[in-house]
Formats: sequence, C-alpha cells, structure tokens
Amino acid sequence: MRKLINALKAISPFMMSLNIIIVGLTLSLSQLAKAAGKQSSAQKSYTFEYKASAKSTFKIQKLALSHDEAFKLAAKDCFNKLTGGKYPGEEKGLNYIDICANPKSSL
Repeated sequence: MRKLINALKAISPFMMSLNIIIVGLTLSLSQLAKAAGKQSSAQKSYTFEYKASAKSTFKIQKLALSHDEAFKLAAKDCFNKLTGGKYPGEEKGLNYIDICANPKSSL
C-alpha cells in the first residue's frame, strides 16, 4: 500500500503539469477557432450588372460571404425580375437564364 501511495505522489506532479498543458492548448486552439470564424463571417457587398436588351441594363447588389454565393443570389433575383414571377415559356426562359448567368460586369 505504501508503494502505491508513493507511486501516486510521484505521478501527481507530472499529471498536474500535463493537465495544465492540455488546458492551455485547448484554450489556445479555441481562441484561434474564434478568430478564424470572425474573419470568414464578414459579409461583403457585390454588384452585378445585367444587359436585358440592347438598350436596357440593370444592377443587382447582394451581401454575401463569397462572390459565388452573391452570384447565385443575384442570378435568382435577375430571373425573377425578368419573368415577374411568371412562367415565361421555354425560349424566353432560356434567354433569361443566359442573361442572368452572364452578368455584363461584377464588382
């Protein structure tokens, strides 16, 4: 029994140091994760310009985390604007898809 108690006393300082190191590393990693999360959650404004006809252009502005996400949101808004929420027919619908999938410029 004495040997066990002496062995535990010898291990105790080592375990305490190990626990302190583990807690320190855990806190450091959680701070890094929070910092990374804050950087990636900043939304940015993107503007897309569409050419509906030879004389008609319009712009759609979207807030998003990435250009790709903003592009998808703007394309949906573009299609809804051109169709008025109604089925345009196959030929017109394909033309509208072409317009909305290819903005004149994106800023």
